[in-house]
Amino acid sequence: MRKRRDSLASVVAKDLAERIDRGDYAVGDKIPIEARLCEMFNVSRTVVREAIATLRSEGLVTSRHGVGVFVVERANPALSITTEAVGELSEVVELLELRLGVEVEAAGLAALRATEEHLRAIRDVFAKTCDLDAFAEQPRELDYGFHLAIARASGNGWMPKFMAFIGPVIIPRSQLLHASQPEITRAYLQQMVDEHKGIFDAIAAGDAAAAQKAMRMHLSTSLERYKQRLVNS
Repeated sequence: MRKRRDSLASVVAKDLAERIDRGDYAVGDKIPIEARLCEMFNVSRTVVREAIATLRSEGLVTSRHGVGVFVVERANPALSITTEAVGELSEVVELLELRLGVEVEAAGLAALRATEEHLRAIRDVFAKTCDLDAFAEQPRELDYGFHLAIARASGNGWMPKFMAFIGPVIIPRSQLLHASQPEITRAYLQQMVDEHKGIFDAIAAGDAAAAQKAMRMHLSTSLERYKQRLVNS
């Protein structure tokens, strides 16, 4: 019985941690009260309390007596990439190399493991990028949303955590490449849409090799573009 309760507590703790990682509960937010969590997960108060204890031990939340449980900022994160840290072309190149190491595999896994819900989430973000005017308004956010949805569809819990932890800064600013050239930026966004379509179509078809190839081409194209820009700068 104890093992069963521990297992349930782990499931609840993992779910809440994922919600925190993706921003459902931001730093300073109060998470739902015990009774609500019991309803959400269909578990006992004992299970909920053990799950909260796990989150506290991981430095994700803190309890305030008589007030509730609140999300806290993690102390001394092992990895932190800020917007200021990715302001030069050389740093953009390094970041794209990092993304290649993770996202190609994520695309392949997504093709094998994505549920209908995952596919719908990827499709919804992709549909928003097809409106180039809307895409131009928030290119980083929508591009990041597309790649994050694929990471979630991979079925590997660490991949969306990696993406969520790094955040939208993982997407290079188009201004670094196309400053003061809006007509080129629009063509660039259309190319991104076309490449995203290839990735999504392969994932939806369940073709892991094609999904990996499409993601590798997408990221490698950007990587080579920025490398060339770096050489010419």
